[in-house]
Amino acid sequence: MKRYLSTKNTFTIAILWSIVLLMLLLLYLGLREQHLTLLPIGMISVVIAMVAWVLLDTRYVIKEHFLLYRSGPFRGRIDIAKINKVKYFSGMFVPVTMKPALDTKGFIITYNNYDDVYVSPQKSDIFLQELLKINPKIEIVS
Repeated sequence: MKRYLSTKNTFTIAILWSIVLLMLLLLYLGLREQHLTLLPIGMISVVIAMVAWVLLDTRYVIKEHFLLYRSGPFRGRIDIAKINKVKYFSGMFVPVTMKPALDTKGFIITYNNYDDVYVSPQKSDIFLQELLKINPKIEIVS
């Protein structure tokens, strides 16, 4: 089992931590003024927990013949034998729906012909080598 943490873009991390700090400030001010009911306290707490969870737990694991990804509560599993293509991508707006990554530079992995996911593993060269060991038919696009 090989584990890879997500690389982190400073801009992305700053925005997400700013959201957490702003929500904590709102929660503090609301509790101090004693105007918040249980519902807003719960909603703000859930947002804080979700964003912090994504920040602290975004990683990828190659286990047997599967690529497992997780970003907070968002998780998935890809059969490496079904991966068709891995394309390097750099940019703010990634053209995929599932993006368990904290960086703007990473890989778009296409599998099952039409499904794709964006990942940004540390040690990306080793990550690609491990995928190719399991499925040497993967097309690598720079």
